[in-house]
Amino acid sequence: MSADTGHATRLAYYARPRANYPLQHWWIAATSEEVGRARLLSRRILDLSILFYRRADGQVVALEDRCPHRGTPLSLGWVEDDQVVCGYHGLRFAADGACVRIPTQEQIPRLACVRTYPVIESGPFVWIWTGAPASANATEVPAHPWLTDPHWVAALGYIHVKANYMLLKENVLDLTHFAYAHRSTFAMDDDYDAPPECIVEEGRVSFRQDFLNKALPPFYGDACGLGNKPVDRHDLGTSVSPAEHVFTARIVNHSPAPGERAEYFVKFQHMTTPESPTSHHYWWVMARDHGLGESGRAWMQSVIEAGFAEDKVILEAIQARHDAHHCPEQAIEISVVADRAGLMARRQAEALIARESEAR
Repeated sequence: MSADTGHATRLAYYARPRANYPLQHWWIAATSEEVGRARLLSRRILDLSILFYRRADGQVVALEDRCPHRGTPLSLGWVEDDQVVCGYHGLRFAADGACVRIPTQEQIPRLACVRTYPVIESGPFVWIWTGAPASANATEVPAHPWLTDPHWVAALGYIHVKANYMLLKENVLDLTHFAYAHRSTFAMDDDYDAPPECIVEEGRVSFRQDFLNKALPPFYGDACGLGNKPVDRHDLGTSVSPAEHVFTARIVNHSPAPGERAEYFVKFQHMTTPESPTSHHYWWVMARDHGLGESGRAWMQSVIEAGFAEDKVILEAIQARHDAHHCPEQAIEISVVADRAGLMARRQAEALIARESEAR
């Protein structure tokens, strides 16, 4: 039977480390706050060592973090006049990657240059294009207007996870783990006791689940101030791309009392950037249009950090167990009905990778 029915077995997807991410894609590289003129930021993204810094005009620059002279990481150097100075022999590189000075000679070899990467700042994030520069389309960088809307409050965090990035993608596409992995944090034991509806539209994979005429769990209800009042909640989680997942909870109050609203919204963003086949960078955002102010932001920060720390432990344990398997080719993986969206997300990424291969 089909794996989508929940009864088939197949070789474990993560049993052998592999590059299961597309290169012709926009990925988050850092938050804007991480990139400054006073310091060089080195980060490994898709198995590429990349250096980030900011020019005097505020523009973010991304260069290959390797001097072509003797291979020294350029991040061991410094910035002068918008140029990166290698900390080993003083070679200088401009923002376009060209070597502009070698202290011990006037002639600059033709191959004395480093690769550059297109970058764009949007909201609190710096996005990087890791494919052919000519293919970079700035209009494809996602916009998140709620992150700068004064009527919303948001908390943002970062976690380095020693596991393939698709393990995180599948985690946020299947919330039936909440009653088990997050018993002490999110406390939504009876919310996700059935598999959600899975939707595939225009290359995006979504799950949808409705909770009708039911009191909100404290995680949602406390900030709304609705107590045990029966309301409707509509959950929609979408894998927008291999780099981004957006979850929206729409709370509908059909009989608002004085001081209550008819609708409340909560959003989560899960931003995954592979570091290597067995590790990734994970930025998360929780935002809502109620429970505003610093106290609301601080609460979101603390509870999400605690809950996602639980996910990190599990995902890293899964990857470690796969890596340590004595015969990875024989590691069996079963899929159940609740895995449908996760399996579709795998296919989403595989389709992008196949398209790149055909283009090459």
